[in-house]
Amino acid sequence: MAITAKFYPSAAAAMFNSDLNSGDSFKMALLSSSGTFNAAHTLFSQVEGNQISASAPNVGYTAGGVAVTVGPATSDSSKAEFPITAALWTGATFTFQNAVVYETAGGKLLMHLAFDAEQDVAGQDYQINAPSPAPKATPVGI
Repeated sequence: MAITAKFYPSAAAAMFNSDLNSGDSFKMALLSSSGTFNAAHTLFSQVEGNQISASAPNVGYTAGGVAVTVGPATSDSSKAEFPITAALWTGATFTFQNAVVYETAGGKLLMHLAFDAEQDVAGQDYQINAPSPAPKATPVGI
């Protein structure tokens, strides 16, 4: 399963302007196959319409996603890392293909994750790990 991770260009500007910091509160939300990356997007409200449903038949998903911790950033002579803690949905049943990480207070988009195919989760715990440089997603306990 291939996953493509992209930072939103507006996130870099927000970080340089101190409008987006590792101490802020962040969430990861799941999007349908229609929720593809658009570099012009800056806010969660621009992708929120592509979020998967938080009602039946989906189970274990809450609108807006789950809390994740971002940063602090680290670097050395060959790379910079911007760690994001794992997002976990328990007892979940849903289908999604994209995910976004966003700052909850202002809705600023940070990162987009695109899976190469729809992910079907059926009555299990599901975890997305998004470490830098290459995010990965794995069902828990499989």
